[in-house]
Amino acid sequence: MTAELEPPAEVVGLDALQQEGIAAVLDRHLALVEGVSGPGDADIDVLDYRITVHPTGANVVLALDAPSLLAAEDAAASVLDELIRESEVLGGWSVSHSEVQITEDEFNQRLAAVDDVNEELEAAVEEALETSAEPAMDAEHWRARLTELAPQLRGFEASAFGVEPDAHVLPAGALIHAVRVVTDEIFYDELALAVNNATVADAVGLLVLEELPPCYDHRYDAFFARGFVLSSAAVAVRLTESSWTPPRTVAEALALRLIINEARVVLEAAELMSWEESEPVFAGFAGRAFGDTEHEELYEVDLPLTADAEPEVVEQITKVEDELRARGLAFDQWFVPRDGDPARHPYLGSL
Repeated sequence: MTAELEPPAEVVGLDALQQEGIAAVLDRHLALVEGVSGPGDADIDVLDYRITVHPTGANVVLALDAPSLLAAEDAAASVLDELIRESEVLGGWSVSHSEVQITEDEFNQRLAAVDDVNEELEAAVEEALETSAEPAMDAEHWRARLTELAPQLRGFEASAFGVEPDAHVLPAGALIHAVRVVTDEIFYDELALAVNNATVADAVGLLVLEELPPCYDHRYDAFFARGFVLSSAAVAVRLTESSWTPPRTVAEALALRLIINEARVVLEAAELMSWEESEPVFAGFAGRAFGDTEHEELYEVDLPLTADAEPEVVEQITKVEDELRARGLAFDQWFVPRDGDPARHPYLGSL
């Protein structure tokens, strides 16, 4: 569902700061929405969302899993109406236009079930799907936004990205933007894990914690997520300091990895730099940023390191755990500073 939100009539135009504030408010509220009740007590899941704020309002795209277009429209309207009603910042805002579309895959499935479909109808359907696609992200909007954020990355010289002078601006801005995205996503995942008393191993619909080494998926619960957000916060702060301090712990290195990945995602999504183009840029940055804090080896472990494993793999798990521990990579070592400095957040001492 695509919806346009309009500010009160007396608001002539939103400046850059107001746009940022509205985007933050919408993101904070929508991140908490997992689903709503539909007709006949049917559960309608909110799978994802996208927010684009512009001088005259905001565009919100909701991806919903619903039994019908009507149910999806009612559910989306309920979400947006409640969001506007509960937020003081959005007082006076309204939904000016909304449109619900079925996904192409589902449409094709239903089309395939029809017996007599002529070529003219197939051509018309193909044309409709092509013209109804979501518009691409505004590259110039993102270019301006990332350029504005870039000076906050004070921990690195431009040469850290291994590119021509001034070509570092977009990657630098993308890293600062990525910090905000990853932080919000960790908070969302923590809430989802806490509410369901779950770990990443048995949770669905998470945003970022699923990108951590899968060998320890069963250890990533809400308690872990709270500690991990503190580690990511430490990395974020140091990115804005005048000199860079490499990750002090494995958890900090993993947080930095997530931030780098998200920076590459936003550059590709905004059509400012392809995934292939960003790889050497951020590889150079990673070479400077990670220092000697290892973490890549964790992604090479291809079996769950769990205590309740099948008897035939227990010996193998023990061997792998011992090897990781010798390198300081075992799970219970993730939050222990590797530089010998005992200073760390007291909360992390209980992990």
